[in-house]
Amino acid sequence: MYNKVTAYFDSTRVKGYDSRYIEMPKYPWTAMVQSAFDQTDLRMSSTLNASNLPPMIESGEQSLKWEPRILTKTSTSVGAWVGYRGHGIGYAVNVGGDKGKSLTLTSSGKFYSVNFRYHTFKTDCPEVKMDVHYLDEETGNMEHLKVKDDYPLWDPIKARTIYLNGFYIFNYKKFSYAAARRQAIIQKRSAGSPIVGASFFHSRYAFANDHDAEFVMMMSKVGCIRQWQANICAGYSYNWVPAKGWLINVTVLPSLSLYQKVKVSLYDSQFSRKYFASVVESDPNFTEYKKFWIPQEDLKAIENDVDKINQYIEEHKATEENPEGIHYVDPGDYTWETAYENSEEDFKLESVGSRSHKGRVDVNVDACATVAYQWSRYFVSAYAQFNTFSYHYSNAHGRINDWSAKASFGVRF
Repeated sequence: MYNKVTAYFDSTRVKGYDSRYIEMPKYPWTAMVQSAFDQTDLRMSSTLNASNLPPMIESGEQSLKWEPRILTKTSTSVGAWVGYRGHGIGYAVNVGGDKGKSLTLTSSGKFYSVNFRYHTFKTDCPEVKMDVHYLDEETGNMEHLKVKDDYPLWDPIKARTIYLNGFYIFNYKKFSYAAARRQAIIQKRSAGSPIVGASFFHSRYAFANDHDAEFVMMMSKVGCIRQWQANICAGYSYNWVPAKGWLINVTVLPSLSLYQKVKVSLYDSQFSRKYFASVVESDPNFTEYKKFWIPQEDLKAIENDVDKINQYIEEHKATEENPEGIHYVDPGDYTWETAYENSEEDFKLESVGSRSHKGRVDVNVDACATVAYQWSRYFVSAYAQFNTFSYHYSNAHGRINDWSAKASFGVRF
């Protein structure tokens, strides 16, 4: 059975090839050990009303552009790939940077190539950029403030990406993608080919952790983002053979996303409700206690209970008869940290539904390059790949950039 199967694969490989350009290796099996560097960059952008966020001033067309960037550390992984005539499986585990692992499945035939990648990772320190437009109370002018910094999280963001693509090779008689991608075939002369195909991409970023309730609040209550995208693609791949044993490949495959869906899961918390109710007068739970200075010991005694706080304000606020009572303070003298304390229960997240949005047509890019050298049964190669996917939903949008670079040593047997 093994002989029949391998004979079939070999016959489909050899048939139709131009032997001046392509050569079948004597040994059909290929094994590689790999060391890789990779990084995933999720950029999100959403606009909030800055008047809802202390210490912004409640007037004018104020806004806070919240741009969290889930940028993973550049991770180092080690792994292996084994296959027969370009069909095979690979697995890698991160040994440096963020924790993660990846699984790859490849099938590169004479006139086609199908590639699947499953990647999971965790990161606990996304980079955040804040772009704030606010009204300066003293000058009366609109001011612009930019802040960019890391945002450490107690619990890591859990991410997963799935990428599947397949394409048809027109000039398969003279050009071999298997020679470029897995060195499973030998490209003897330079040749290229137009390619057309389709791809599917899915990602999931989950950060709905109780300890990160403040981050979820700043993300407009979004605690999980899922994206689905189906694309058609067309591009070109070229194998350059500058000298015997050498191969340099460049593949560029732009695509159009004909189907795009983003689903965001929403979460709320008692911390979030208190935070906004205290500064938004239109909120039905609005209370004035955060505009008063309340002695810390008294604040502990009323245990963050809104009714008790309101009662305390009524009994103790300054009047003509009691000028020494609690009073309003200037924003510059107010310390938000002493306004109230939160218990652990306040940070527990609760699901409040989800929103789905089907996006517009977007242009994405899939590009890769390979440099390889082979002698006898052995070869070494360096491979780099870059993918970019964009998405839109409601008042937010973003882009996912994913790159990896690999160095491999392989042997045929």
